[in-house]
Amino acid sequence: MRTLATVVCWEGVVLLVGFFGIVFWKLSTGGISLNGLLEGEVRDSNSDDGFSSQASVGRAQSLAVTLFVALWYLLQVIHNPREFPKVSDTMLAALAGSQTIYLGGKAQAMFLGPLRNLFK
Repeated sequence: MRTLATVVCWEGVVLLVGFFGIVFWKLSTGGISLNGLLEGEVRDSNSDDGFSSQASVGRAQSLAVTLFVALWYLLQVIHNPREFPKVSDTMLAALAGSQTIYLGGKAQAMFLGPLRNLFK
């Protein structure tokens, strides 16, 4: 029975390493592009298509908080792999707040952007 658990554990490790390897390979060969990852479109009446691209603070903070929480969770799993870690209410609130701020900015740009153009 112990050997079956060991085989299953190693199969999981091989699967995860394979996933990470494929993603890293696609990133390094350009199959997955990260251009514009932290940029957002804003309405710009001076451009040809009515939009221009600029750095998005909402995307940057959302990415930073998500990576922080994911890294913290991964370290907790590595520290004690026998059980799922308990996510504190504070950590969950920080992640939810970050996503809310990002989505609020997107909603504001989508719904209030046309109103701003009317007043110009």
